[in-house]
Amino acid sequence: MSLLSPDTLSLYIEPNRIQAVKAVGLGQHAGEVRQRKAEVQASDNWKGMVEVCTELIRQTKADRVRVVLSDKLVRYACFPWQPELRSADEELSLARLQFDDVYGPNSSTDWKLGLSAGRPGQSRLSIAVPQSLYALLESNFGLKEPKVQSIQTAFTATIRKHRKVLGPTGWLVNLEQGRLTLGCWTDGSWRWVYSIHTDIETPDALLQRIRQEIKMSSTSLKPATPLSVFLHAPVIEHLPFGTMEGIRFIQLKTRNTDAGAKYAFALLGVKA
Repeated sequence: MSLLSPDTLSLYIEPNRIQAVKAVGLGQHAGEVRQRKAEVQASDNWKGMVEVCTELIRQTKADRVRVVLSDKLVRYACFPWQPELRSADEELSLARLQFDDVYGPNSSTDWKLGLSAGRPGQSRLSIAVPQSLYALLESNFGLKEPKVQSIQTAFTATIRKHRKVLGPTGWLVNLEQGRLTLGCWTDGSWRWVYSIHTDIETPDALLQRIRQEIKMSSTSLKPATPLSVFLHAPVIEHLPFGTMEGIRFIQLKTRNTDAGAKYAFALLGVKA
């Protein structure tokens, strides 16, 4: 460990397992990769998650921790631009009302809500994490050290990592094992987003699903100006992907040599 280059432990948390990558040294190269089965559920107040995560933290002896939550554990929505709102508190209050409209009266009280960044006039992402889970992460799993420095979701972490590649308009398809999250934005403004359970395991199955989404969203495809669809699907990225007229597919691949949290994403969707 060096004060100039603290070791970082990245934890990717799913409902049934936790993957950990420790990055070390000035270059933050991946030094350790571990995986543990776990029962990550609110019914036991996340006890299974805490036990496994604290074990991994103690074993790896990292100086700081970063967490990425599977999209299976969170919820998303689009938050339309509201010019009459004058503060972040007003925005979150409206986001809670919208959450309650979808999931039932007062259901938002059990969730920690946040909004993505955006310029005036742009619709943003609304992200919801179970409040009790978020509180445990904020408390460093009950440990004094190391500190949890960041909490992200699989979808938002993919956006953050590949932000320079994503254009002003397009679709993002994020495939985890058993979960598919899709979002669409135009001129930097989010139009829709949703996340569903899926058994997709092949490029053909994913291509078929995208065809369905194109039809359901009434998206007009023009070969002269193809729609950019960004694919983040580590479990199948080594396989050839098909084509579709009017769409330009861009695969967001992650090299195993990438540093820190980037390397952790090479594990997303890999079967145990």
